[in-house]
Amino acid sequence: MQAAPLPQDERSRLERLRALAVLDTAPEPLFDEIVRVAALITGSPIAMVSLVDHERQWFKARVGLEGPNETSRDVSFCAHAIHGDVLFEVEDTYADERFADNPLVEGEPRIRSYAGMPIAMHGGSGLGTLCVIDHVPRHLTDTQREILTSLAAMVGMALEQRATAVERNAALAREITLERDLRHTAQEWETHRRRAVASLEASERRFRQLFHYSLGLICTHDLDGVLLSVNPAAAQSLGYPINSLMGRSLADFMRPEMVPAFEAYLRRIVDEGSDSGRLELRDANGELRIWAYHNVLDHDDEERYVLGHAQDITEQHRQERQLREWSLCDPLTHCFNRRYLGQLGELTRNETLGCITVDLDHFKAVNDTYGHQRGDDVLVDMATFLRARVRDDDAVVRLGGDEFLVVLRRADDIRLAEVGARLRGDAAQAPIGFTLGAAIKAPGTPLDAALSSADKRLYEARACRSVG
Repeated sequence: MQAAPLPQDERSRLERLRALAVLDTAPEPLFDEIVRVAALITGSPIAMVSLVDHERQWFKARVGLEGPNETSRDVSFCAHAIHGDVLFEVEDTYADERFADNPLVEGEPRIRSYAGMPIAMHGGSGLGTLCVIDHVPRHLTDTQREILTSLAAMVGMALEQRATAVERNAALAREITLERDLRHTAQEWETHRRRAVASLEASERRFRQLFHYSLGLICTHDLDGVLLSVNPAAAQSLGYPINSLMGRSLADFMRPEMVPAFEAYLRRIVDEGSDSGRLELRDANGELRIWAYHNVLDHDDEERYVLGHAQDITEQHRQERQLREWSLCDPLTHCFNRRYLGQLGELTRNETLGCITVDLDHFKAVNDTYGHQRGDDVLVDMATFLRARVRDDDAVVRLGGDEFLVVLRRADDIRLAEVGARLRGDAAQAPIGFTLGAAIKAPGTPLDAALSSADKRLYEARACRSVG
């Protein structure tokens, strides 16, 4: 086993890592979602956000790995990966002398393949990696590598935003605490009056500058949700002038169905003193903005109000949604994949569906004769052929290899027969011959049963054709 050498900038690298104030913190939903998506995209059983400390690697987020949330740096694969700025891959640890006798290979979690993308911020060596691990040898596709690279960049941005938010909240808390202390030192007023006045003026000036220039979204509202103050960043996020926001309820910017959840938030913050989560608001153009907020209840003399701090994560939310969509799509044909089929079965349990299985004839011979590139072209063209002959709300699924499935929504026997006849009638326009099998999924029955029935009819049709 070969332990990774220390990066040349190890001291500054550790200083950057410690400055994030993220080591040994609790799990956070964003990082947990990123590793879950990384595992789904690559089909790996294990995915982690691993940060390489002085003598250990610590896991900020992980999926598929139980036990302690750190391991020794000496046996860490990630300690090797942070030296570069590209994806570090070990397709088979048994064939790599650096890792063949590594304890993590010979023992749990029995790493057989590893791919880790360095997480870098402000240049220099990586602070850690976004990595995926499998128990069998694995070769990632170019698309999977590209997505892992994008996800690792998202982790770096999220860590930087997290550190900025922590610093801003701490500064804001210090300013509020200072003002509160000053209000409670009246008996020392005469002795320290000049010093206190100067300090208060400086504090208020810093607070106003922080409020005005902060890139974070800062506001205050009363216990009914009516805005009392809004900083420029928050007004810019919503696309309104500040004076047009003052005195309006946050509920005015929400979809009607979200108002009950907002009223529940107001009750929670009164009862518990603070609340965190996501808020959905409409901007001046009618587009939805997503704010991740952490708000606290405060008071000024006898009046209570809510001090809110948030970040606009709309773009991040869109990227997360896009990544979830990618996890349900076949990267070659852009058809849906089997993972989508499982979700569709749950969503349409009480719906009638038409199922048409499609098996390509002599597809192996195409690969053997013309090569896999030609085979891929045939699969892509076949997916296009099928999609052109169904409705937009129907689904074309690549089951794997040379097998496809057409799922017809709100179908009946007549609709199923029409589509089957259309496909057979247009067979000459298809890139390759094919055999069909069809079945109806009745409401309340599992989708798998209809697929099995359609497969059976496909094999019967192929057998009859062979006999004929």
